[in-house]
Amino acid sequence: MSRNDKQKVSRRWFLRGAATLGIATLTRQMGHRLNGPLDVGASFTGQEPDPTQEEHHVYLPLVARNVGAAAHGPSKLGLHTQNPDGAPSFVEAVHEAGAYVALVKALGDFGYLRRVKAISPETTTVGRCAPTSETPEAIPIGGDPAETAADLMARHIPRWAYEADVVDYWEILNENTPPTVAGHVWLAQFFIEAMDIAEANGHKLAIFSYSTGVPQWHTWEAIVETGVFARAKAGGHALALHEYDWPVIDQRWNEPTEDLPPYGDRGVLAGRYRYLYRDFLIPRDEVVPLLITEGGLDPVVGGPDMAQPWQARYVDNMAWYDTLMREDDYVVGSAMFTLGPTNTWRRYDYEELLWPGNDYGSNFLDYIVSLKDA
Repeated sequence: MSRNDKQKVSRRWFLRGAATLGIATLTRQMGHRLNGPLDVGASFTGQEPDPTQEEHHVYLPLVARNVGAAAHGPSKLGLHTQNPDGAPSFVEAVHEAGAYVALVKALGDFGYLRRVKAISPETTTVGRCAPTSETPEAIPIGGDPAETAADLMARHIPRWAYEADVVDYWEILNENTPPTVAGHVWLAQFFIEAMDIAEANGHKLAIFSYSTGVPQWHTWEAIVETGVFARAKAGGHALALHEYDWPVIDQRWNEPTEDLPPYGDRGVLAGRYRYLYRDFLIPRDEVVPLLITEGGLDPVVGGPDMAQPWQARYVDNMAWYDTLMREDDYVVGSAMFTLGPTNTWRRYDYEELLWPGNDYGSNFLDYIVSLKDA
């Protein structure tokens, strides 16, 4: 999560009035590797794209409603951590009860993912280096994307060596938000080059890691035309996105976006991923695994506050979102932000909600285990 990008989202969106999401609302809505050398000295022939000279096929939005099967399968809720804290214990408790945590993303301290994989081999793991001058969250847009990819991957790959066998996907950027369509096209070309280097060294990437509400539909149109998703599918990589809303997770569900009509099966923020998959990737046969590497409730996106503390509605809200994800087989899971937070993100800590007996009633342990045979 980037504070600057989150503030941009807050200015970008004007949210409608508050809606109380109780159990009745929840029920109603539920119905609707190989190892190899670091090859950063390889010859790159890619040129900086000029999307103004390209013709992009215009895809008409799908108009069918109720696309996809009913919710099925185990829970897809997962954990995001800045420090491990109670994450390994929770993974173990869920596994001992016969279920598993779908996704665990570790930011900075990802060594503990070895324990996660030992406890729960079914859990998908994502690692991301802590943001530093050597491994920045975002990169300047421009120049040769191949050279930029080679430089950044040369910084990341040595840091992955000890956990390479227990991390399924690596993130190399966080909420990079180019100001133009051309910038997003450049970023796609960057990731095509980065995937080549990752594969040569036995790694898989989770690409893009866009912030909530980014990018717009017509920008996706230009991005997919670069072939980045066909390349990701061929190499076994995944897509990373972030999805938040406030004060409830469905606050902007079934609202219109850009020049598109409102849909009954997707949202402007949470559930936004369906625009990309249902309008582009599924028709093009370019579906890749989707990892929501940050998700949850976030007041920074804007919207009215509610009288109750956010913790009182968090489990039920994420259960609704889980039902949404369980309708889409390509979704691996959503890593709820965050456990073990640094001081900047302390207010997002939901660790007490993992366990029964908390002050707010519902808990994630019982919920995830309840779906183990679904």
